[in-house]
Amino acid sequence: MNSWEEIGEHSYLLNHAKSVEKCYNNNFQDEKIKQACFNKTLFHINVPYDRREEPDESNKLTKRRKRMKTIGALDEITQKILENHSSIQHKLLINSDRSYTNNKPALEFVDQFNTSTNYDGDKRFRGQNTTEQSIITEMDGEVFLIPPRVSFINSSVERFAEYIEQKETFDLIVLDPPWWNKYIRRVKAVNAKAAYRMLTNADIKAIPLERHLHQNTLVAVWCTNAPSHIEAVTKEFFPKWGIELVACWYWIKITSAGEPICQFKEPQHKQPYERIFIGLPAGSTMAKSFPSEWFLYSIPSAIHSHKPPLYDLFTSKFLPPHATCLELFARSLYPGCTSYGMEVLKLQNKRLYELATEDEDGKTDGCVALE
Repeated sequence: MNSWEEIGEHSYLLNHAKSVEKCYNNNFQDEKIKQACFNKTLFHINVPYDRREEPDESNKLTKRRKRMKTIGALDEITQKILENHSSIQHKLLINSDRSYTNNKPALEFVDQFNTSTNYDGDKRFRGQNTTEQSIITEMDGEVFLIPPRVSFINSSVERFAEYIEQKETFDLIVLDPPWWNKYIRRVKAVNAKAAYRMLTNADIKAIPLERHLHQNTLVAVWCTNAPSHIEAVTKEFFPKWGIELVACWYWIKITSAGEPICQFKEPQHKQPYERIFIGLPAGSTMAKSFPSEWFLYSIPSAIHSHKPPLYDLFTSKFLPPHATCLELFARSLYPGCTSYGMEVLKLQNKRLYELATEDEDGKTDGCVALE
């Protein structure tokens, strides 16, 4: 499965581990390389995050009581997502192997990657690949996979106007803002390489997106469940950019067994889902026909805030062929898109991928992790 698969009314499932396979399949300048996909270890999320490894029998009752007390009353949105998950849970099983009792391999893989890689987010550079083939290139001692038909800018958003021409418009603009939050501050204190630079809501609002819209430009903003961030997107960002809210979709993060990665809880607590606010310019001809609510399911990557790709979903259903796309706060690349961020190549690092190669006899080897 290389793209989103419809599994119920307004519900879709993605095998995130294979989501880039289509971009890189049989498409490398090095003819011996036939395919690239994310290392499967990244998606060994087999049990919920709030579940311990095989709890001691004597502690089961205590832990069960504690969990029951913290569930609380769900708000309307959370209850709706819970009911949708319950209705399609039988279709969400991705891995039937129940021998996995923890997420340790994935977490250790990411820890090793964060401590061993060298990426200078303060370095300003730009690049592009205008060919129809993927390229493997080296920079600062690291090797990166560059898909076809991409351009990328590594810079802070304050310099956005210097790199994106004022008259350039896009069919799709995706933002995954580095929301200010306590978790990232804690991570940064322990390991600066594992954390990204956060921005205030005022910083994000100041981005001049209104210059880069045409009548039917879709704008999608990933958002946490924090009320302050929700209000910022819907009542500050969109009005300033000339955007009207037409949809709110939900990304529900599940384990390989189809369970939510944590319990559905009362408001103000961590939830197993995130929101995607989608807007269109006022007067857009697409507004009335655009689906206002979808439920998207996938196993999350063990890399913090690594979002599943939306491009296939949008281009297959709502956008014209060869749609022009802009992703802000990007950490990866996608064919046909312009990516802008301070870690724009971070998730293109060869260390995160498995490559299938062809030997001299023309036989294709299976995916092998590259060190």
